[in-house]
Amino acid sequence: MKTSRRMIAAATMVVAMAFGGATAAHAAQGEVACGYDYHACWAKWYDYGFVKNYIVGKIYYSGGGYHFYWWN
Repeated sequence: MKTSRRMIAAATMVVAMAFGGATAAHAAQGEVACGYDYHACWAKWYDYGFVKNYIVGKIYYSGGGYHFYWWN
């Protein structure tokens, strides 16, 4: 995930916490390492984004396989 997107996500969480929209317990983020199967990674990405309703970043390839970031 690009640094600018991380900064925007972090700033959004700080503003939400400051105005009572979220608490520290609800503010979470993470990275999912999917391995080398792009289609399996896409399925996980879809699950996080549309089933669990997290905000998800683009799927990207790094030395250990496919990854994506999520946050709420």
